[in-house]
Amino acid sequence: MNKRLALALLAFVCWLAITIVVGNIANGGETDLGEGVQRGIGWAWLAAGGFILAVVLWQGWHDVALNCWPEARAWRLTWLPMIYIVIALGVSIFFSLPPAMTLLIILFNTLLVGFSEELMLRGALLQGFRHTVSILPAVLLTSVAFGAMHSLNVFVTGNLWAALLQSCAAFLSGIVFIALRLRTGSLWPSVIVHALWDFATFTLGAAVGHASSHGTMPAEAVTPAPGSGLTQFLPILLVLPNAIYGLWLMRNISRTHANPET
Repeated sequence: MNKRLALALLAFVCWLAITIVVGNIANGGETDLGEGVQRGIGWAWLAAGGFILAVVLWQGWHDVALNCWPEARAWRLTWLPMIYIVIALGVSIFFSLPPAMTLLIILFNTLLVGFSEELMLRGALLQGFRHTVSILPAVLLTSVAFGAMHSLNVFVTGNLWAALLQSCAAFLSGIVFIALRLRTGSLWPSVIVHALWDFATFTLGAAVGHASSHGTMPAEAVTPAPGSGLTQFLPILLVLPNAIYGLWLMRNISRTHANPET
């Protein structure tokens, strides 16, 4: 293992610890994610995002593509997840949007989540793997790490089954996020799409009263209660088209992204 990957993995462990420990302290113990995202500023996400940004700046990891803004035409690649987002927001309007202040809090927190998770996973960790292994294993390892880390939400919500389903759905969602990062050459499309994805799902959950009954999670995390039959796997089926699209976007990456600097 080279120094770059070792530092990225150490940062990942610290980042996870910050997210979980600060989250539990700020929320006063186990809490529903939907309730937590509406309660106020997500100090755990803010602290975790600040931490990984400090590490990236300290180490001078310019290849995380945070300082690259994509060309206007590159945003067209986001069309499929954006359709999901627009539909979710449209349904939210149909069911009556929550108060404006609640929407602003949800938006702010989901921006924190999008920035923090993308900079850590599709930024620092992905590049750490790419400096150690070829592009395809790097993509797989990063996506597995993204999925696996969501199972740790059991320490926040206390719901193991929901965390495991969230983990599977997050793995699939991570494929399209990483595809956008690689195809556009910038981290910002995945940051923005990730944030809007979470915002749309939290808003939809709040609009239909899901937060008060079952709890609301990001789109890769919405999970019905155990024992609800095949419907509990609906979130995974919903994000599957995004994963397939992401794989299609990455169909040539072994040739176009052999160099870790790309």
